Amino acid sequence: MAWGIWAIITVVLLIAETLTVDFLFMMFAAGTLAATITSVVTPHALALQIVIFGIVAILGIVFVRPWARKHVNDSSHGESNVYAMTGQMGYALCEVDVKGGRVKVGGEVWSAKTPGAVIAEGTAVVIQSVEGARVVVTPFHNES
Repeated sequence: MAWGIWAIITVVLLIAETLTVDFLFMMFAAGTLAATITSVVTPHALALQIVIFGIVAILGIVFVRPWARKHVNDSSHGESNVYAMTGQMGYALCEVDVKGGRVKVGGEVWSAKTPGAVIAEGTAVVIQSVEGARVVVTPFHNES
């Protein structure tokens, strides 16, 4: 019957993993799964089941978890969210100056400002940075 308890713990840990996606609960679940299998093979060796659980969980935490965190859902390459907008093109919907204005970028309208000279309505712009909910833009100059 110990295998049933190990199996329930495994399922609970897998559910917890889906909520955190940190791969820690997954490593413990691997340990409890190994203990479940050990319990089926040797039903009266609780000490062996606990040792197997510990070994598998520790090996998973030390070796598998770092690899999984590095390769799964890795957002460390490049910018994400609004900060990925740097370098994107748009156009001024109205005059943009140091105090403000509005630009359209990729179908979205953003509050904008420019650090330099006033940008006229309809001018193509390039996003230089994002400051909160406002983009900093400069006029686009085609270099070709």
